[in-house]
Amino acid sequence: MNNRKAFRSAALLVAVFAVAACEVINPGPIQDEFLVREESREGLVNGSQRRLNEGIGWIGYTGAIITRQLMPGGQTGAYGHNVLEQGGFLQPGGRGGQFNDAQQARFIAETALKLFAESEDPVDSEIVAQANVWAGFSNRLLGENWCEAVIDGSGLLPGSDYLRRAEEQFSAALALNPGETLRMAATAGRASVRAFLGDWGGAAADAGGVPNSFDYYVESDANVALTRNTIMWANGRQPYLAYTMWNTYYGPQPDMSAGGAPIRASGYYQETGDPRAEWFEDPNFPWSNASLLGYGQTPWFNQTKYDDPNDGYRVASGREMRLIEAEAQLTNGNWQAAMTTINNLRATYTTNETMLHPGGMPLEPRDAMSLEGAWTYLKRERAIELFLEARTLGDQRRWLENGTPGDLELPDFERISEIFSDNERGTLINNQARLCFDVPNSERERNPNIPELGGT
Repeated sequence: MNNRKAFRSAALLVAVFAVAACEVINPGPIQDEFLVREESREGLVNGSQRRLNEGIGWIGYTGAIITRQLMPGGQTGAYGHNVLEQGGFLQPGGRGGQFNDAQQARFIAETALKLFAESEDPVDSEIVAQANVWAGFSNRLLGENWCEAVIDGSGLLPGSDYLRRAEEQFSAALALNPGETLRMAATAGRASVRAFLGDWGGAAADAGGVPNSFDYYVESDANVALTRNTIMWANGRQPYLAYTMWNTYYGPQPDMSAGGAPIRASGYYQETGDPRAEWFEDPNFPWSNASLLGYGQTPWFNQTKYDDPNDGYRVASGREMRLIEAEAQLTNGNWQAAMTTINNLRATYTTNETMLHPGGMPLEPRDAMSLEGAWTYLKRERAIELFLEARTLGDQRRWLENGTPGDLELPDFERISEIFSDNERGTLINNQARLCFDVPNSERERNPNIPELGGT
């Protein structure tokens, strides 16, 4: 789906008001009765999309560092991460900006729904369905990336409360019988949260209704700094080169006996040509633009998934649905059927025609020999399919918490640098390292229902 026109119309409306505000006295908060007028509804709903864009960008970028889908290049300033986060540790009470973006996306969409329900004038069902869809994806972003939930000043609640809200909102969108695009988005969204909640029957049933060809995006806008694609910009040579694909599962591997020079014929992309894991190098920028403890300057290799600041973030796809079906089969012990599902999906991708892979052939099938091996492949396929979409941190957490078989196949960053070996991945919550963000100090200090950390 392309929401760019609607998104930019809303941005233009905001810009017009901003210019006017320079010429007149600010009248104060806009009354609800004006927000719900027909000419304001689309802009109100798209306000949620804007905040969701900001949230996915930074949450997905930071989550990719924690899950080792990207290797930090050592950047600690703009578009970088502090040393602890580069090592995999999320500080308790930190990352308030990401929390605020995701919460505001949720709040704006849910407020729109409340105002629409109270409106004396009829509201078009497509607008209501769209508000439910953005609310659902906002709650999913929170539920997959935070262990605890906070809803409008509540105390600490289970993070699954976000996901149950999302399930209800996707169901509400479907009950409105919207057009095909919104119907598919709501169905795919509901399948994903049902999978996270362990409702595999419901998840597989929803997934079966979404074709491979379906994709749904939150739009980016390069004309506004906050809504351009954050992950692209952080490595976009303008001037940032903040991370690298080197030394990850996907990219060139280091030969530390030769001073860390990349080995050209190694790494998943070199071996398979999978276009989902493609990277490139630029001879004008051989190194990341900072230094990483223990490694020094890292060779700079960039991902190709986001190569333009206008690139949107995918929030639903038919290809994820095939992996939900495969995971449902695995939970029932039917690993042979799951591998057939995974390999059928892989066959829909053709290797990139590059110097490494001149042929352009369908991806080779995976060959599992056991249930545990099939789970390893499922975990890897989800990481590849959902690469840099703010989904992998939640996946790794639920698999670890559920004791799911199979290997995450994390790259061995520890062998060189103590910043990785000295930090458990995730946030230390109740003396347990958990793969999720913590409720930030900014919320704890303002919300009397949540205890402060007390210097932890």
